[in-house]
Amino acid sequence: MGKYLFFVAGWMVSAWVWAAPGANLVGRWDCQGEEGATVLDFRSSDRLVYDGEENSYRIQGNAIMIPGLFGEEAYRFKLKGKNLAVTFPEGETIRCLRAGSTKQKPGKQQAGGNAGALRGRLCQWTGSSSSYSGTSSSRTQSAQFDGQGDLVYSSESSFSSGAGMAYGSGGGTRGVYRVQGDRVLIRLEDGSEVNATVNMRQNDGSITELMINGKLWASGLCE
Repeated sequence: MGKYLFFVAGWMVSAWVWAAPGANLVGRWDCQGEEGATVLDFRSSDRLVYDGEENSYRIQGNAIMIPGLFGEEAYRFKLKGKNLAVTFPEGETIRCLRAGSTKQKPGKQQAGGNAGALRGRLCQWTGSSSSYSGTSSSRTQSAQFDGQGDLVYSSESSFSSGAGMAYGSGGGTRGVYRVQGDRVLIRLEDGSEVNATVNMRQNDGSITELMINGKLWASGLCE
């Protein structure tokens, strides 16, 4: 649902053979789609959270009805045991597994350790400016650690000159991490791996700064 959930006017997809009406969807689902892994969390019979965005919903037959800009949009679903498939109005399908259905998610063996020591958002900032050319640029990278071994990486950049300004963003890349003493081992879903060094711990043991490839990542740089 993500970027499609609220802002895209959906067309009704043709009916398939779907799950029985009124199927119980409440709970957390780990999903995989064209844009990678994400989470679909049905908090109650009328509230859901997808990819961090919360909205209301209702079940109508074999469709999840979501309010949109041009009225309700239908997200067709089929449910079989612990497996759920949801098709967006645009035609994309995500396939989900009810959380807790497997002992480990793929790649989870890299997570864990003392993951609770690293929770929250750390950022790294770089920038430059030139009075001679009248240009300036900056880039902020961030990693959101959940304290349980999962993280999300993102970045944003800006550039300005006499001709105007430009902005860019990227990321939303998920990964896993493991805290081992003063080392933090990070692996992203794109296969890249990073070895970070703890640069600062608070009195309670929580990690608030990391050094990665000689660059400082700190919670204070996110402000």
